[in-house]
Amino acid sequence: MKKRDRAENYKDPDTARKAWTNFVAGSVGGAGSTSLSHPLDSVKVKMQTFPQLYNGGFHCMKEVIQQDGIRGLYRGLTPGVILSMTEASIRYMTYGICQDIVRKALSVETSEKMTLLHNALAGGLTGFIATFASCPIELVKCRMQGMLGITAAKRAALESERPIAMRGPAGVLVHVLRTDGLRGLYHGFSSNIARNTPGEMVFFATYEQCRFFIKRPGQVKDDIGPLGSFFCGSCAGIAYWVSIYPLDSVKSRVQILSSEGKVQGLWHTFWSILRAEGVKKLYHGVGYSIPRAIIGSGSHFVFYDTTRKILLRDLTS
Repeated sequence: MKKRDRAENYKDPDTARKAWTNFVAGSVGGAGSTSLSHPLDSVKVKMQTFPQLYNGGFHCMKEVIQQDGIRGLYRGLTPGVILSMTEASIRYMTYGICQDIVRKALSVETSEKMTLLHNALAGGLTGFIATFASCPIELVKCRMQGMLGITAAKRAALESERPIAMRGPAGVLVHVLRTDGLRGLYHGFSSNIARNTPGEMVFFATYEQCRFFIKRPGQVKDDIGPLGSFFCGSCAGIAYWVSIYPLDSVKSRVQILSSEGKVQGLWHTFWSILRAEGVKKLYHGVGYSIPRAIIGSGSHFVFYDTTRKILLRDLTS
């Protein structure tokens, strides 16, 4: 099919095929992007959870390296990749389904003709639904990344000798189930919903709109190529983190500190941070989220879009 005919003759894959294609492509994207951005993600979580311990990103990185060596920045990389693959596959499979739900409900002919509002609605619905599956994954990932910071905090502030006996995602999972039961896997559920619903609205709307703006006349959004995918993914990642960073800080604290029995809800944690530490602490580490968003989200969509085009090559050729 000639490129000038692509926009006119474009058709979406059926919902089932789109779902499994997005599932596989999301998994590949999650593995690739996490491998590249894991050190910055670890720094972000530690700064959000223990802002009193670190003066900035470089200070946090220095402290981690002093305590645990370079490997400390990559602590939990392998299970982190596995968790991110799982989370991303669920996220993008859900988005494909939600995109079709919104498109058909509003009688939009193809996904190419969906507007900014349509994609925002699909993204918001994705954020809400996917949280039911991703909350336990996020809990395990946050506790693994914050493990070193919790130990340091106890030594510095509480002088507690009790170690955190959790190793790997399976160890964290077993520990949570033994201490808090199945309900413990959903510590921070409300903060995840509060973050993911508006966050995914911004994320997917930004990504789709950027693809729409940079495609050439006669092309469809899948024709933008790897550099286009990296640019649009980076823009989406930056928009996502800037818009929801305070809520992400609250979520990280709720999920990590719950491992010490400090179980607090979304709003209680939010107001506690405001009263005790000020608004600035809600944005502690936000500067590190920008390069993380560029590297993580940009590379993610290169892997994701490339894999998706391969799996749908009979429709895109």
